[in-house]
Amino acid sequence: MIRIISLLTALVVLQACQTSPQRSADKPKNVPYGEVISQRYQIAASNITYAETNLQRIYYWPAQVKTQSVLVFIHGGCWLNAYDYTHARGLFTALAKQGVATFAIEYRRTGDAGGGWPGTLTDIQQALPAVKQWLDEKALGDVPVYLAGHSAGGHLALLAAQSVTFPVEKVIGLAAITDPATYAKGANSCQTATPQFFNGMPDELAEAYAAATPDVASIEAPVILLQGNADAIVPVTQSQLAGSNVIISEGAGHFDWLHSQTPAYQLLLDQLLEGAE
Repeated sequence: MIRIISLLTALVVLQACQTSPQRSADKPKNVPYGEVISQRYQIAASNITYAETNLQRIYYWPAQVKTQSVLVFIHGGCWLNAYDYTHARGLFTALAKQGVATFAIEYRRTGDAGGGWPGTLTDIQQALPAVKQWLDEKALGDVPVYLAGHSAGGHLALLAAQSVTFPVEKVIGLAAITDPATYAKGANSCQTATPQFFNGMPDELAEAYAAATPDVASIEAPVILLQGNADAIVPVTQSQLAGSNVIISEGAGHFDWLHSQTPAYQLLLDQLLEGAE
């Protein structure tokens, strides 16, 4: 049962579909992609490879104060290789200041050799054991770990959570794509990128789309879907995933989750610091 609490070339084109940024009590809402990538950021402190290619890497942002939690993050970008982890560095930097250490997984995407379905998911599944080993090496094994992703990365996080081999506190989808078959039939430029990822439409590849549809019953940790009701890229209907807990951020657009000055970011931070000392 779903519980609802009311509280990037392709992406740039889609921004025109979103309303102008709104500001409430000095907190912006429905921020454009340009504001996300213009945030101040620090580069990763270190990185490692988890497979053979340079794209298959994990980037680490340590907490700048006492580590309260660990975020394993999968970036979005319509599964396309035009968008990499770097657009979310402002988020990782802001979280580090709040005691959240981040491991950001880079992976092969549509347009990369070996990317697309199912190779992209295979990369994420390969990366997670490497994250666990790195956690242990950094003595972070006892810190709460959260697995999250944004947009197409949220889709991958939900799928990877079905086979993750170490405990996670929660699995968090930020404007996550949860029903790729329905999403592929849409007309915006991220929706039309979906058949490229699968190399076909749902009626041609029914088994592939079914295998790529997250199943909350197969995930041991609680599943939280954070969704903005002003999102013109991933519609709010994509948050209707049976068994998940849904939190709607009023007035939030697609990119608010990545911008540290928004109410949506605060909702994410609250999830990551829940139960922190």
